[in-house]
Amino acid sequence: MESILRWLGITCFRHSKLVVIVWALILGVAGIFAATFSQGAQSNYAIPGATFEKVNEKLHHAIPEAGTSSASIVLSRRDGKPIDYQERQKIRQLSLEIADLPEVASISDPFEQQERLDDGAELLAQGTQQLTHAKEELAQGQQALAGALSQLPDSSPEWVTQNAPELAQQQQQLEQSRDRIKTEEQKLAEAQRELNLANGERVLSKEGNIALITLTFTEDVQALSSEQRQKIFDIFNTLENYGIDVDYSNELAQDVSGVFGASETIGLIVAAIVLLATLASVIAAGLPVLIALVGCGVGVLLVFASTLIIPMTSTDPVLALMLGLGVGIDYALLIIHRHREFLTEGNTLIISAVKANMTAGHSVVFAGATNIVALSALSLTGIPFLSIMGLAGAFTVGVTVLVAITLTPALLALVGMRILSTQQQKTLGQGQPQHTKEEKLVKAERGWGAFVTRHPVMMTVLSLTLLGLAIIPMGTLRLGLPDGSYQSQDSTAYRSYEKIADTFGAGANGRIYAVATTPVGTDAAGAHAIGVDVAEHLKISGIRSAAVSAISKDSSVVVVALTPETGPADEQTVSTVHQLHKDLPQVENLTRTQIGLSGQTVANIEISDRISQAVPLYLTVVLLLCLLIMTVVFKSLLIPLMATVGFLMSTLAAFGAVVLVYQWGWLGTLFGVTHAGPILAFLPILLVGVLFGLSVDYQIFIVSGMRDAYREGFTAREAVKVGYTQGGKVVTACGVIMISVFAGFVFSHLTVVRPIGFALAIGVAMDAFLVRTTFIPATMHLLGEKAWWLPAPLKKVLGTAEVTSQSFENLDEYVRENKPRHLKS
Repeated sequence: MESILRWLGITCFRHSKLVVIVWALILGVAGIFAATFSQGAQSNYAIPGATFEKVNEKLHHAIPEAGTSSASIVLSRRDGKPIDYQERQKIRQLSLEIADLPEVASISDPFEQQERLDDGAELLAQGTQQLTHAKEELAQGQQALAGALSQLPDSSPEWVTQNAPELAQQQQQLEQSRDRIKTEEQKLAEAQRELNLANGERVLSKEGNIALITLTFTEDVQALSSEQRQKIFDIFNTLENYGIDVDYSNELAQDVSGVFGASETIGLIVAAIVLLATLASVIAAGLPVLIALVGCGVGVLLVFASTLIIPMTSTDPVLALMLGLGVGIDYALLIIHRHREFLTEGNTLIISAVKANMTAGHSVVFAGATNIVALSALSLTGIPFLSIMGLAGAFTVGVTVLVAITLTPALLALVGMRILSTQQQKTLGQGQPQHTKEEKLVKAERGWGAFVTRHPVMMTVLSLTLLGLAIIPMGTLRLGLPDGSYQSQDSTAYRSYEKIADTFGAGANGRIYAVATTPVGTDAAGAHAIGVDVAEHLKISGIRSAAVSAISKDSSVVVVALTPETGPADEQTVSTVHQLHKDLPQVENLTRTQIGLSGQTVANIEISDRISQAVPLYLTVVLLLCLLIMTVVFKSLLIPLMATVGFLMSTLAAFGAVVLVYQWGWLGTLFGVTHAGPILAFLPILLVGVLFGLSVDYQIFIVSGMRDAYREGFTAREAVKVGYTQGGKVVTACGVIMISVFAGFVFSHLTVVRPIGFALAIGVAMDAFLVRTTFIPATMHLLGEKAWWLPAPLKKVLGTAEVTSQSFENLDEYVRENKPRHLKS
């Protein structure tokens, strides 16, 4: 690696213009590919082979018009008046246009549905009245017949012979009436059961001004392209001209057309200000941002282009963008910072750039590889959308590493000595000697590092206490997937959710579907009766209403729609779904059916459960990986252990902070939380992967200087202070930059991204400032020489693979010997 980085540094420095042109061309081509091939978000948070997926497949096969997914459209008269006849006809006309779209399986007519619901109650009342009248007539007939029969003993034989056939016919008619009444009683009883199960369910408000349309699709609604969604919007939005507001549910409305907005730009501006304050040079501050934008741009654009063949969720390119910007700035800053140090020590431009590429570049490659491994390890979860998310992030990080170790030396050649601040340029070039050990020690006695090492016990306890307090809320962590209530209040998805909740009940935003397979030979009437039985058994506590919603043509499958009392992401709904799963075997035995649960609410809960089960395994793998990597890098056992403990605590503390804001709702108004509730299901596992890579970065950045100082002959405790002066400033700057970049996504227009940005920003803050720049130097100072202890067998196995001062021997000669022929004198 050392020789490769040396060669790259020399080659890219000498051919700087060519390198810049090549990367500009690559960026342009990536942009063309993205514009040409990008399909946008085509996937949802699904798990192939999951129980709900199998139920969906069965349902789609048996009842194609039921579709594979659904969304809701809410129509509401702006003036609050009932939707009149002409408007209803217009809505039906537009619905026919929607139904003709190839991706649409069916679209409901809320006015016809509500008429059937209303007629059902009215017909039941009429039937009950008719049945009462029939019973009265039957009673009168029975009474008349009984009176006639009572005369038989006193009647003459002639009278009996003459009236016997009539009496027999009356008897037969009464028996037939009794049978009809019994049948009608059964029908009315079943109708009454259905009416009771429906519990006043509506799709049109009582005032007639709000209608709920259900739209089903032949494919996953979240896989619809922007063009397909826009067609639906264009058709129904014409109702706005009639004074009717149209709002779309979250499944259909979520906007994934762009990943970069105003808040993200603010994050970049803050990062640039931090760079300017750190480097005291406009040029030096601008280079890391430029390099990060190139690396991130190429990576994210190619990720977008890959959606031609790889289905992705809306989160995938956003994660790639966040990581690309963050680590891109960090990596470039590290190399530039080291280059400036070498320049101030009297090295020539090319020697300084090559040394920086060999040292800081080595840390960048190692840190980048760690990020790539951690993100790629998301594949271990066995959850496809997480695997793709991790690989998209890993690919972008890989590109930013390549850009950092090639484009950075090239740009350093082009800017020359302007990379230094004005003050540094004035004091440079006077043959400054290397700082002596004494001077380094005097310098190390100033700043935060010196303060921490003067009070190591206090700072260790303080950092652990703060992290421990932040971890406490994590005990109530509840995972889920977002619904419309989590969107911004000015969004159509939020308005749709609220209107449905206020008018039809929160549970109408996420119905649960029980798909029952009937016994062989069941006819339509039998299937309907079985459906009612299933509905009655499944209308448990937490289910507000239940109704038979569909029966297959061959009567082999019946679908029962269950409406929960609470919203899709509510804790009570989760408990209700779990209870339904427990009750299914008993209900199957009672109704002689096979039943599976489906619907987006069920899917979200199962996905969340599966992800929760995957977190411990992934966290264990990452912790072991952290121990291994740190042991290889620092040739120590205790430093890796402290680094791993610090990573674990900062990660758990970040979980706690997310729970505090997004689940408990504390400071929710400040962070734009419209509805406190469960945490994004895949956030913990994603947070572990990303923070792991970044924590290793910062550990390498800050402890490498301590390691170098220790090898130079400083005592272990002196090395902590001396090394901190080298890495502390960089880690602080990198931490603030990453926080700024991630914080820019806290107010993203994609609400699903907001808690991710918040968690990463908080996680980086805790890891950089409580762990790497406080806990690590404090504990290393307490351990002294023991911090660097490594068993002899491990020393032999690990060897020494670090870039040290010996690595620079004969570098000047190497540069001269490898000068291109046209540059040699």
